[in-house]
Amino acid sequence: MADNPETKEAIVMLTEKIREDRVRRALKKRGMRLAKTPSRSWLRDYYGPGYMIIDTTLNAVVSGGSNRAYSDSLEDVEDFTFCG
Repeated sequence: MADNPETKEAIVMLTEKIREDRVRRALKKRGMRLAKTPSRSWLRDYYGPGYMIIDTTLNAVVSGGSNRAYSDSLEDVEDFTFCG
């Protein structure tokens, strides 16, 4: 059962969701929010899922909007949130 590819994919998706939720909670405490590429966006089809960090008081992109919208990976967002 552990070798089932569908089970492995479900576990990966679950851990990714847990990581996203952890980052969302930490950012909310700092007055920011995490935005993910909309599911119907052409960007998602071309680049995969991406993230932006938005300061809610200024309504400005803090990270993930440098050369295109939603340019940060989940690892980039975690580094921004927990390392600096």
